Amino acid sequence: LKELEKKSDLVSERDDLAVELATLYNQTHQPLKAQAILSSRHFQPWEGGEGLTLGQHVRTHLLLGQDAMARGDFAQAREEFEAALTSPQNLGEAKHLLANQSDVHFWLGCALEALGDKTAAREQWTIASRTLGDFQQMSVRTYSEMTSYAARSLEKLGRKSEAAKLFRSLLTYAKSYEKEEAKIDYFATSLPTMLLFNDDLQARQVTAARFMQALAEAGLGRTSQARALAQDVLKRDPAHAAAADFLSELGETSSAKTLRSSKSKSKSISSQLSLGSDT
Repeated sequence: LKELEKKSDLVSERDDLAVELATLYNQTHQPLKAQAILSSRHFQPWEGGEGLTLGQHVRTHLLLGQDAMARGDFAQAREEFEAALTSPQNLGEAKHLLANQSDVHFWLGCALEALGDKTAAREQWTIASRTLGDFQQMSVRTYSEMTSYAARSLEKLGRKSEAAKLFRSLLTYAKSYEKEEAKIDYFATSLPTMLLFNDDLQARQVTAARFMQALAEAGLGRTSQARALAQDVLKRDPAHAAAADFLSELGETSSAKTLRSSKSKSKSISSQLSLGSDT
């Protein structure tokens, strides 16, 4: 982060570096700085970078919305979550039709509930609960991190048994996925790393599987197991955005706490997520 900040002239010339800087700002919980970057330039699509800019746009507004929720500004939170559903023209790309946005719909429902609009909140949770598949790494997947938000939305709708069943299915899938042999699709037009093919595919798949396990364990009320798995994910990949945000929401580790301005904010967000606790 410091190196990129020192080379602002170079960053201003390259879309890939600008997105990387925005990513680092979000990773260190500075979404306002990330937003300034993403809204100040017109991005051009580049080979290997599809979805990166839009992904940081979504993450930026989710973080801003969660912060607004934590300080009780629910109207601002709603605006941020609604913004996360958009695809501004300056980003140079649009969401894939099969992309799962259950996380955004879940949080938007929480903001609407806090504003007293229970009908609209239930509509958002219903959308999230019905969106089970996902489009990631150029392929459609039955389960992903977004599956946990579908389950949490079911809980919000009072369908707890269905939610528990979905969490268990996610856990079963994640454990199986961890043991599968990783394969690369050479016909894919994009990969999620800056250097094509310079990556340990098996290690990346194990990391993804363990994070899904963490989400499932949390949903089933086994927070200590979830925390340990998420910490392992960050050890394997310190830049894992979702794991960093997840631990920040739990508010249980010192590294995650640095991403929030106070413990009270983390606890407020955790209550909205309805994460279980066994400690």
